[in-house]
Amino acid sequence: MIYSLALAGISAALAIIFVTLGVYVRVTTVAFFIAAGLSLMIPLAKRYWFASVMAFAVSGTASFFIAGSDIAAVAGYIVYFGPMAIIAGVMYNLHVKWYIQLPVKLAYINGALALLYFAVGTIVVDPSVMEILPYWAIALIGSVLLLAIDIVLVFIYSKLIFVVKRVLRDRSVKQEGKAETYEGEEPFEEEMFEQEIYSNDSFDESEKKDDDKEAPPTEE
Repeated sequence: MIYSLALAGISAALAIIFVTLGVYVRVTTVAFFIAAGLSLMIPLAKRYWFASVMAFAVSGTASFFIAGSDIAAVAGYIVYFGPMAIIAGVMYNLHVKWYIQLPVKLAYINGALALLYFAVGTIVVDPSVMEILPYWAIALIGSVLLLAIDIVLVFIYSKLIFVVKRVLRDRSVKQEGKAETYEGEEPFEEEMFEQEIYSNDSFDESEKKDDDKEAPPTEE
């Protein structure tokens, strides 16, 4: 529970920072939204599904306050980059086959693009593109580009998993026969402890032998 809450807080804080940068630095808005989505994947590295969703809920709510009246400025993160990052991370953890992932992601990409285009009036990038290209061209180009971004995102996440697992290690107990070893302990502590016990036992035995030699023989 502590790890889950800690990762959720870290994930939400990083996502809020990147969303804020994406709002004010419009040249690299997409890059910052990708980084915000990657931040939401941090709890997924430890399979904390609920923590990742809560981090998105917190950062998404904060995004409305960051954007103010310009909801279109954060719509790309709320509608696509945030949820897609969670979906991609869950599918990766569950080892979903690519031929199942592809249609699911394509369906979500086109649904998100349609919502952004028709309901919000934005496609995250330069709004002038909407005046030049028809929607079908935007949907086609956007699907290819967003699928390429998804591949990069999943690749980075596959490396992030090992980093998070090294930083946060669950304390597990492994029993080998009668001995108990704890992950993360010094490997030589138990051996040194046993040697100390055995050395004390041998010392006691040597003392007993010396006492037997010094004791005078008893008459039967």
